[in-house]
Amino acid sequence: MSKKQQDRGTRHARRRRGADASPPAVRRSLGSYGDKSQRVIYVATEGSKTEPAYLDLLNKTFGEGDEKEGIPGFSLYYCHPGHSNGLRPPEVVEQVISKAGGPGDEMWALFDRDAADSRDADIREAFRAAGKMDVQVALSHPSFELWLLLHFKPWHSQEGGIDGKVKEQLRRHPDAKGFHDYDKASGKRGKGLDGPRGQSLMEKNRPAAAVRNARKLVDSCPHGDCSAKRADQTSEENPQRSGHADCCDPLKRDPSSDVWRLLTTLGIGNSTKHY
Repeated sequence: MSKKQQDRGTRHARRRRGADASPPAVRRSLGSYGDKSQRVIYVATEGSKTEPAYLDLLNKTFGEGDEKEGIPGFSLYYCHPGHSNGLRPPEVVEQVISKAGGPGDEMWALFDRDAADSRDADIREAFRAAGKMDVQVALSHPSFELWLLLHFKPWHSQEGGIDGKVKEQLRRHPDAKGFHDYDKASGKRGKGLDGPRGQSLMEKNRPAAAVRNARKLVDSCPHGDCSAKRADQTSEENPQRSGHADCCDPLKRDPSSDVWRLLTTLGIGNSTKHY
């Protein structure tokens, strides 16, 4: 049997899983990689500017690895859709599967709650599709800008899926250098992360602070039975992925950002997991 036939068979077997199957665990532990430089993680994102720019920052800052900090080498492969129009949540999942999908490939889908965009059904569909195909989901509620803000300060205000106040806090924070005109200027100055913006996000301990702040949001989830420690205990037998309870509605995780899980999977911010 050819490799192509084997890959097709694996994909077909994955699709046979029921819609109610337990979500998969993160596929491999950090210690299971031999040549750490060969680890590639496929990531598709809803946005075409900010999220890919952030992935690029992670690659440049941490991709070569840091033995002292316990961060193995990695490469985040951005699954570019071939246009700059952005993707709906189910399309994000489809995009990463189309670019990866081979046995053992690590796949992540990043998308937002964005209540102003009438996407309730889309988000639920995306979660179902991701669960069937071993795609890890990092939902940000209300938007990815919350994840950026968490690099600089905690945030607990429920905004009903609207990110206007989150963006304004990001623009005003004194340590968020260069963000004063975020999403207001044109071109890369609009939602890009070049120059001072990226530098301020990646300053020492800021990514770890974002992980810590995001974990606290899981612990304080309105559902009442969610805990970030569940994500620490992920395994094949315990397939909890986000720390949220099985019956916790993603649409009601206000506020939250699961991007922290991507970072800790890479070894970034793990020292903060019990803060």
